[in-house]
Amino acid sequence: MTGPGASSPTADACTSCGRDDEPLHAVHRIYVTPEAWDTPGRADVQDEVEHWCFACRTQYPHEDA
Repeated sequence: MTGPGASSPTADACTSCGRDDEPLHAVHRIYVTPEAWDTPGRADVQDEVEHWCFACRTQYPHEDA
C-alpha cells in the first residue's frame, strides 16, 4: 500500500493474528466499550505500537501510528 496511512513493514508477523505472509502497518489498538443504560460508551487508545496485517486493520478498531 502506498500513500497516506501506509507504513513500511517493521515486524515479522501480525501482532493481532500472527499472520506472516503480507505487509504490516503500525497501529495503535483501540479498546471499545459500548454504551449501556447505566454506563457511557468509551474508546481507549493504547500507547503501544503494534503491527497489523490488512485483514486485522479492516476488522478491528485502531488508529494509524
